[in-house]
Amino acid sequence: MKSIIFIGGVHGVGKNFLLESIKLDIPFIHLTASKVLKWKEISDNPDKKLVHSITNTQDILVENLKKIVKDGQNYLLDGHFTLLNKSGEIEKVPMDTFIQIAPKALIVKTSAPDIILQRLKNRDNQIWDLDKISNMQKQELEYAQLIAIKLKVPFYQLEDNQGNILEEILQKEFINA
Repeated sequence: MKSIIFIGGVHGVGKNFLLESIKLDIPFIHLTASKVLKWKEISDNPDKKLVHSITNTQDILVENLKKIVKDGQNYLLDGHFTLLNKSGEIEKVPMDTFIQIAPKALIVKTSAPDIILQRLKNRDNQIWDLDKISNMQKQELEYAQLIAIKLKVPFYQLEDNQGNILEEILQKEFINA
């Protein structure tokens, strides 16, 4: 689209926490996919992480981004490379979504699955299966790498407490590009 860096990761991995930890002189607008989608308006149960139609949901995301994103602005969009479908199974976000978003770079935030499990319990008061978190995170990482190759954009993986590296990435991608 314009100047978008996409940061993905499983629910509860700490994307927002990481973004809040950076202290940057680079102006950028932080967008979350759920707010762009207006998730609370389109979901039967917004607290559940199940998506009835991933393709339709992503089409809404792209259409709403087209209305929001302006020339001359830098955007950091946080979202997911995989989601849980209505059956609770892990499903990849369609490649076409990323082709249409046309990000400058892709970042995957990762964390230890047991830490993610505790964050989800604390944040959403939900108990997830540790194996599902591990599997979903593995699929997020692998799929993001595949997308980066397909789109010919830089790929980065960030662990917890790597806000300083995120600052370097944003500096490189937004200013030095």
